[in-house]
Amino acid sequence: MIITNKKQMIKIATDLAQQASHNQIFALFGNLGMGKSFFASSFINALQQHKSTVLSPTFSLLQTYQTNKGEIFHFDLYRLKHADELENIGFFQAINNNIMLIEWPQIALAFLPKNITTIIIDKPQNSSPQTRTIDIINPS
Repeated sequence: MIITNKKQMIKIATDLAQQASHNQIFALFGNLGMGKSFFASSFINALQQHKSTVLSPTFSLLQTYQTNKGEIFHFDLYRLKHADELENIGFFQAINNNIMLIEWPQIALAFLPKNITTIIIDKPQNSSPQTRTIDIINPS
């Protein structure tokens, strides 16, 4: 689908958050600056009683948030060089019972269950600065 502003992205993230189940994993793909962190922030805030500042965990690699659907684990794996590093950040412990949002999930794909929801955010060529395509691929 094509969106042309942040309000539309917030709506998509909010709708997905409301439908999310207790142990669902969302893998966020897209180049730098496409809106993965904005999407994750909108998703997390949709489930909090009081909206908070949700920052990309680019340097900390992980941020957790208490929500009305339980704890959400927000990972940013951009800086990881080896899959072995996943163990050090609590990645495998989070998989089993929590909602997970994973930015830059490529290094972890071999370890994720097959039933993840994939979200691909891209910018169409020759489009306005805020226009994005969002493809949501749910497990079959």
